[in-house]
Amino acid sequence: MKRILTVFTLIFAFVANVYAEELPKMFAHRGCWSRIVPENSIPAVGRAARHGYMGIECDVKYTKDGKMVIMHDRTINRTCRNADNYSRIKGKVKVADLTFNELRENYVLESYNPDYRTPVPTLEELLKECKKHNIVPMLHSKIVESYKLAQKIMGNNWICFTNDVEAVKECRKISKCLILYSINPRTAETAFEVLPQLGGKVGVSSMQREALTRERVARLREKGYEVQASVYYAPREVYALRDGVTMLLSDFAIMPDPNNRPVKVVEVEPQTLAQGATIKFAADDKVSDGAAAIEIEFEGVIEIAFDKKSDFYTLYNTGKHCDRVGMRFINRKGTVALHGVEESKIKSAKIYFYDFSE
Repeated sequence: MKRILTVFTLIFAFVANVYAEELPKMFAHRGCWSRIVPENSIPAVGRAARHGYMGIECDVKYTKDGKMVIMHDRTINRTCRNADNYSRIKGKVKVADLTFNELRENYVLESYNPDYRTPVPTLEELLKECKKHNIVPMLHSKIVESYKLAQKIMGNNWICFTNDVEAVKECRKISKCLILYSINPRTAETAFEVLPQLGGKVGVSSMQREALTRERVARLREKGYEVQASVYYAPREVYALRDGVTMLLSDFAIMPDPNNRPVKVVEVEPQTLAQGATIKFAADDKVSDGAAAIEIEFEGVIEIAFDKKSDFYTLYNTGKHCDRVGMRFINRKGTVALHGVEESKIKSAKIYFYDFSE
């Protein structure tokens, strides 16, 4: 029995390591937003397309009179301002307490740039923008009517994303789209019961790495299921890729993909990075909308920093993995710094700088 368990453990480890070499399908959480481009907005769709994301995730809410709009929070206070003078909204204002006309006429999305202070979009408007840019919308929604509208506009080229078992069953009745069943550590094993019942293209998503252990990811992948790491913070999405997830839903991450046409590529020679030493690489020009990314193989502990001091990853690697990580930015000259937390051996590294400005 012990020998059988050892064999299965080795198989899972092998499968996870093989899958970890693949680039994941990248989705922009609430669209490709920034301090200028609001989350869950129409411009966030086009920006996602320019950045090379496969799709965007969005959230659906009902207004008081039953109109489906794109908004994450139950209230509009965090993401909106008063339309007449762009002042802060006083008191909690719920989407469900506003008619569609009240929402559209009295409030705008918050942005540093007045040109982007637009009304909250409808689901229909956002779906049509996705279709225009060939972007896959991932509806984080339990609303069956939102599924029907997505199917009408997108055909099967959209994703249903929820933890509601009855909702996903209703979705499968009307669509052959990919369904992602949202799990947590407590509900993770129920996926092996729920997904076979749905049939077709299915998978799981979780915000908690404890639900997507390497062994569980391997089991899911062996059955042909998609596995999405949802809004992991640095450096957890890197370790999720090592574990073999197939999709990344992220607020900021971007992969070092040559298909995105980098404006500059730097190949780093094999070298030893001493403890406390730092090597830095920079793009040639400042850009209004860009990104920097790296793929690296190394042994040791290295801190990878992007532009700002807060944007960094501290990674441990035994030399068995090729790690990929990147970050988008606005109005900056892209930089990537490698800092030796301890003496580390860089086997190979390639750094990509992108300009996605319109």
